Amino acid sequence: MEPRKASVSCIYNGANATVQIAEYLDSFTYTDVASGSSDSIKVTLNDRDRKWIGPWFPEKGDRLQPVIQTRNWKQEGDNASFPCGTFRVDDFSVSGGRPLQVTIEGVALPADSNFKTMKRTQTYEKTNLQEIGTIIAGRAGIALYYEAGTVSIAKVEQSDQEDCEFFEGLVTKYGLALKIYNDKLVVFNEAAYEAKAVKATLTEADFEPGWEWNTTLDGTYTGVRYEYTNSEKDETIKVEVGGGARIYTCNEAADNATEAKLIALAAVNNANKDATTLTGITLSLPIPGLIASDCVEIKGLAKLSGKYYISEIVHTHGGSGGYTMTLKLRKVEGRVSEASASPEKEAEEDTAENEIVKGGQYTLTETKKGYYTAAEALAGKVKDGHPSGVRRPGTYWIFNISQGMLNLSTSKTVPGSWINPN
Repeated sequence: MEPRKASVSCIYNGANATVQIAEYLDSFTYTDVASGSSDSIKVTLNDRDRKWIGPWFPEKGDRLQPVIQTRNWKQEGDNASFPCGTFRVDDFSVSGGRPLQVTIEGVALPADSNFKTMKRTQTYEKTNLQEIGTIIAGRAGIALYYEAGTVSIAKVEQSDQEDCEFFEGLVTKYGLALKIYNDKLVVFNEAAYEAKAVKATLTEADFEPGWEWNTTLDGTYTGVRYEYTNSEKDETIKVEVGGGARIYTCNEAADNATEAKLIALAAVNNANKDATTLTGITLSLPIPGLIASDCVEIKGLAKLSGKYYISEIVHTHGGSGGYTMTLKLRKVEGRVSEASASPEKEAEEDTAENEIVKGGQYTLTETKKGYYTAAEALAGKVKDGHPSGVRRPGTYWIFNISQGMLNLSTSKTVPGSWINPN
């Protein structure tokens, strides 16, 4: 059998630089985060003939597209390529020695640095989160990939903030997650990703010693109490979620009870999601294709076992060989998913059975094909690579409505499948 091997190839400013980099490579590190910060890379090179401080001198903003390649991994012929995404050089350093050591660091940010540096003041009215994301992505010269329900926004102010800071805060406020990957601004629902099937099952034999498990009550809550008075409308909105002794208080501005529910649920679930963590998991044999935002199952560790969400993976490759993956996990906990608004507001939102209103209920009387997107449901055709299924007769929550198509779910706060009701 041919030996197992890992390597790194790289496109640099549109040209294949694999050979040039491999000749000098001491180490390559790729940090893949699920959300909340930028993916990053670090390339360490020995500049024995001083090309990297001469004709190959890197410039800030240079574009790198590294790919981790594995050969004969689990068995002969088991080959895979794992694209890390697109990165811009943001730091370049040289340390003295024989030979000189050059370090190139890159982050997953748009080429337009205004995304993270230019402060703006702008008011967005009668819009939604996806439309704001489209505007911000357009200013950065990248595309928006939006994988979440519609979040209506009556009015929000970007006040002397960078686009990155403003939009990330807005996404988090409504319980969603933001990531920049491969020149795309990605908005997704972490709860939906936590509900997906696990990508791998791991036991203690699958990772090296030195890992750490931790759980805490500090900073976690059993409920949330929301109250906000809209002075323009002269009305107070109240929302209570859960109960018990550890109550999170929240008073962020909301225009109506529906928006207040989203904010309250996001606040308590964001506070609770890191209650139990498992860190320093260095796999004995890396699993090509495993990414941050996937879930894994931990077995054989008694009460430490369970389903975990990958919040970060650090890939490390030595220039002469050796490839490791180190995971940071958080346990998938039961999310708070029901809220009760103040009675006068709840009454306004009550809907009759089968009245087609987002957040209401819909009774399906016949089996319908389920699609991944509304566009697929409308066309009656599954896009290559997208999952499909069926929605059987029963009563569902209407998670979202688009193009006359319905996203029906068994949970009020987690997206389901799109169906054509006609």
